[in-house]
Amino acid sequence: MAMPLPWKIGAVVAGLIVAGFAWNGLSRYIAARQADEIIRESARSAALEAQQAKAHARQFREKLADELKQQREDMSNLHQEVNEQARQYQAQLRVRMDRQREEELRRQASYRLDRNQQCAGGIVFNRTGSSFKQVIGKDGRPIACQGDTAKEPLR
Repeated sequence: MAMPLPWKIGAVVAGLIVAGFAWNGLSRYIAARQADEIIRESARSAALEAQQAKAHARQFREKLADELKQQREDMSNLHQEVNEQARQYQAQLRVRMDRQREEELRRQASYRLDRNQQCAGGIVFNRTGSSFKQVIGKDGRPIACQGDTAKEPLR
C-alpha cells in the first residue's frame, strides 16, 4: 500500500510542525526551569548576603559599643585625674598661702617693739633696767617708730 506523495509531504510537514511545536514547548520549559533556578539562586545569594550584612553590622555595632565604653572609661579616668590634680593644686596653694601669711606675720612682727623696747620721741630705745639706749639701723642712724611699730625691721 503506497501512500500518495502529497500525503507523504503533508505527513512530513505535519511532523515538522508537531516537532516545531514540541521543540518550542520544550525550549520554553527549559528556559522557565533555568529562570526559576536563577531566581532561586539569586534569592539564596541575597539571603546569604543579608545574613552576612547583619553579622557584619552586629560586629560593627559591638565594636562601636566597646569603643564607646572604653572612651567613657578613659574620660572618667581623665576626669578623676584632673580632679585629683586640682585637689593637689588647691592643697599646694593653701600651703603656699599659709607660708606667705606666716612670712608676712613674721615680717610684721619684726617691726613690732618687744617688751624691752620703747618708742620715745619717734625713736626706738632698748630699755635694760633703768638705762635706755637708741636702737641703730643698718645705715647707722637711729630707727624711727610710731606707737609700738618701728619704721624698719628690728630683728
